[in-house]
Amino acid sequence: MKSTRLALRPARSGTRPGFTLAEVAVTIAVVGLALVWMLQALHAVKLTALHTRNMKLAKDLALLTLGQIEAGLYVDELSDERLEGNYAEEGFPDFLFEAILGDDSFRPEEGTEAFDNWATERSQKEAELDPSEEPPEEPYERIQIKVSFPKFEEFKNEVVFERWLPWDQVYPKTESELEAAAKEQAP
Repeated sequence: MKSTRLALRPARSGTRPGFTLAEVAVTIAVVGLALVWMLQALHAVKLTALHTRNMKLAKDLALLTLGQIEAGLYVDELSDERLEGNYAEEGFPDFLFEAILGDDSFRPEEGTEAFDNWATERSQKEAELDPSEEPPEEPYERIQIKVSFPKFEEFKNEVVFERWLPWDQVYPKTESELEAAAKEQAP
């Protein structure tokens, strides 16, 4: 039997085993592109996380303002049916709020048109009202609260809340009105 052996070839003289310059350049380019892509993805994730934090914080601050209106903390400022301010006392001076009471609404952004599907019915009811009659007492008051925060990139930078609250809760009666009502009910 004959045994077959592989014969080792002697290495070429003057060359060493390794990578060529072209292979190294292609590897560096691929790794560089992958790093750039990873950094862009990381930046996008950070912006999304910041936007999510701001939206949640804006919702919480809008609920805080709504609770303050419900509690009667803004009774004196509600006479003009518009309330503006910021949340500097809560530690968020970049977050601003605007509250509107009644039938008014926030202006739509430029380029968009708002459609009010109740406008026709409301105008018909107003036409039917006798001007000499006192308007009926509203049992509820509409409150809209818009909280805005600094804008970055293409993300939305405001949250709008709307709630209907009992009229007496928004506009509590003054002491003189309570005394007059007590006198009327007394026999």
